[in-house]
Amino acid sequence: MKNMHKLAAVAQMKWLSINGNMTIAMGPLMVVAMVWGFKILYRGFTSDGALTPFLISVLLNLGLTMNICSEGFIMVGTGIAEEKEKHTLRVLMTSSITGLQYFVGSILFPFLFLMAINYAVLLICGVPLTGASLFTFTLISIVASLTSCVLGMIVGICAKNQMNANLIAYPLMMVFMMVPLLGNLSEGLHTLSGFLFTGILTGMTERLAYGETYTLAPIDIAVLFGELIISVLVFLILYKRNGFEKD
Repeated sequence: MKNMHKLAAVAQMKWLSINGNMTIAMGPLMVVAMVWGFKILYRGFTSDGALTPFLISVLLNLGLTMNICSEGFIMVGTGIAEEKEKHTLRVLMTSSITGLQYFVGSILFPFLFLMAINYAVLLICGVPLTGASLFTFTLISIVASLTSCVLGMIVGICAKNQMNANLIAYPLMMVFMMVPLLGNLSEGLHTLSGFLFTGILTGMTERLAYGETYTLAPIDIAVLFGELIISVLVFLILYKRNGFEKD
């Protein structure tokens, strides 16, 4: 129970930090507004006002990848960078807060935001999911959101301040967001996209937009969980190298 109180304290601190930064706090709402706006715009391109499966897949991919990349990398990364900048992170690490409690507390609310916006994007695009498709979408969304949050923690650990965190996050965003979005324009990018966790996400949404059932292939599972595990290991290494691990 005491450990849960400590975890809740870290999560509450992160919640206050998110609310105190309007740019970060408005990010999820901007993604929803963008998807809604593009849906209205795309309807103008059709004769009957109904979105074609292709347009639905474009809209889904844009909303989900922007949400996963921008909110995950920036919301988590700038939060940790702010604590480093204000010298509160080392104070937390030398207190009774364990590394695991800080880790879980730091990604709890960003992860919930990412999942909520993923489902909101799905609803706005009007893609009905039932049974196996809903399970697959949820599983891939969970793993992708967790990976994004961990990458955001890596950004925060590496950054000196909040501005530096943004500079580190943007190249990651360009790779994990733009490569899957542009995968249909180039065979090379399409192949590369298959080795990114966001590429697995967009590959799934393209099938769902056409009303098809998506089944995870062994390579998809390896990419999803492999990149999550690698991200966690990299974070742990950087965490210890920066002297935050208590003796």
